[in-house]
Amino acid sequence: MGLVWLRHPVLWHSSRVPSGFNYTAMTLEQRELINSRWHNWYTADWDYARTTVYFFCAGIFLFGLVNLVSRLRHADNAKRAGVVRSIPFYTEIVAALRALEAKQVYVPLVDYYSPPLGAVVVVFGMVVFFIVLTFAPHPYIFPNPAMGHSPPIATRTGWISIAILPFLIVFATKVNLIGMFTGVSHEKLQVYHRWTAWIMYITSLIHTFPFIVQEMRAGTMHKDWTTTSWYWTGVAALIPQTWLVFMSWGPIRNRYYETFKKLHYIASGIFVAALFVHCNFRLTSWDYFWAIAALYGVSWLARYGRTLFNGLCHDASLEMLPENMVKMSIPTHLKWRPGQHFFVRFLDLGIHVASSHPFTVATLPSRRAETKESGNLIEIYARVHGGITSRLATLCRDGSMRASRVLLDGPYGGVERNLGVYDRVLLLAGGSGVTFVVPLFLDILRRALEGKFTCRKVHLVWAVRTPDALVWFDDVLSAAVKGAPEGLSVSVSYYITDGNLTLDDVSSKSEKDALMDGTLTKYSGRPDLLYIVREFSNEEGTVGIATCGPDSFTLDVGNAVCERELAILRGTARCSEIYMHHESYRYVCWHCIESHV
Repeated sequence: MGLVWLRHPVLWHSSRVPSGFNYTAMTLEQRELINSRWHNWYTADWDYARTTVYFFCAGIFLFGLVNLVSRLRHADNAKRAGVVRSIPFYTEIVAALRALEAKQVYVPLVDYYSPPLGAVVVVFGMVVFFIVLTFAPHPYIFPNPAMGHSPPIATRTGWISIAILPFLIVFATKVNLIGMFTGVSHEKLQVYHRWTAWIMYITSLIHTFPFIVQEMRAGTMHKDWTTTSWYWTGVAALIPQTWLVFMSWGPIRNRYYETFKKLHYIASGIFVAALFVHCNFRLTSWDYFWAIAALYGVSWLARYGRTLFNGLCHDASLEMLPENMVKMSIPTHLKWRPGQHFFVRFLDLGIHVASSHPFTVATLPSRRAETKESGNLIEIYARVHGGITSRLATLCRDGSMRASRVLLDGPYGGVERNLGVYDRVLLLAGGSGVTFVVPLFLDILRRALEGKFTCRKVHLVWAVRTPDALVWFDDVLSAAVKGAPEGLSVSVSYYITDGNLTLDDVSSKSEKDALMDGTLTKYSGRPDLLYIVREFSNEEGTVGIATCGPDSFTLDVGNAVCERELAILRGTARCSEIYMHHESYRYVCWHCIESHV
């Protein structure tokens, strides 16, 4: 195009001195309008971009305070926890908030499982805020061309879009600064990454179309396109942005995840670079790109620095298990908390070396390993779907590879709160979701033996399709039940949903009886999760719940917990508090991120 992409000399910021206005062609009211707050082009970055930043920072600060109170409540120090629980209306406020966190909605028409209602409320709040910020100030278009070339609604949405971008990117990072402050694991912030991307895309379109309409009406589109960089650089940014938004739609992303992930990084780089040139250091626009570079850079360096620190000498042995499951065993010196996951990069799988994949650790670190007296063992159970897991299964079956060198990035995630402060703990798993709850189960028993838990009862429910799947953990769970410490009631219930059990295999006990004593029982059919949650919480005291399973499984658990939270809020429940942790099933059993959009 023969254009110089950036204006020269290149500066940090452009001037705020007004220029180019024909004041003689304006009325007094029009001159006052273009110099007033919310309408002044030369202070639009302060009015709209800063307001957007303040909005996000206020929300993060609020959730940070909630995180602080929650950490004090779950502290091992009973005195601190008691102080928090003595706060006026603590029980009612917590029950209401946790009801929002637990509730989900299923839309059969499109087979859609919503995120927790709490996330929906937060996203709805963001949408309302940006609608008001975009459409509350008037006018949308200046009545007099002498008042400026940039339509007011295009100016404000441009700055809103720029200010959203750093938060959008930080929401997507693995070493997540927002997550550290709010106590929310990186995978659960993905829903905000996706929705801020949609909000930014819509504000970008609102920024774009007024210019197109204005130029077409004036007949200057071709001239401005060929003589300035504003228009073509804007389109150059909007095209990859459109790709990023629509190709990230859940069904597309999950079906073609390997391709999606690589193209997502490429399109993101093109988008940010084109947007950087498009902004052309107008006012403080480039400051937001420096913020992106700093925040993303810190996360990137921390992540890959930790990968190098974890070591370059890990070897994973592979084994094929019943029910289409691959088991990986990795000797290591690393430590982790129950329920955490690592991103695993396979160095011997050709093209797959270019990406890493999250898998939950199904074992506990040994106490001796924590003191570096001996090694440790990471065991991962990966359900075979597509991509990397399909490749691993093929290699295991044909015997061409039983081991691979791997890099470990992590650990990440896990249960954010201490389940040990609750009187009773209920662990619910569907299928390979058991790899998340088994370490929690074993950790409770181990810490109870050490006298570090006040929990009086723990019950694990595991639903599987066929009896063959029980081989994964049956020995471990049976030994744990038999070795349970005195004073702790331990029980495990298996549900075989698809298989045929002999009459001798099926327990004659009701689920209520199984909840009352320390046994290991088997049932045929699907578990009545609403009944199990209701019965388990039908005693005085506090209840902690952790769950991981398919979407329909966690939907039922979440809605059952929501019903109990509302009962606490109404004062009709016997228990005084219920806490639920929901782990993403896809992070546990295969390599796709959460499918909620």
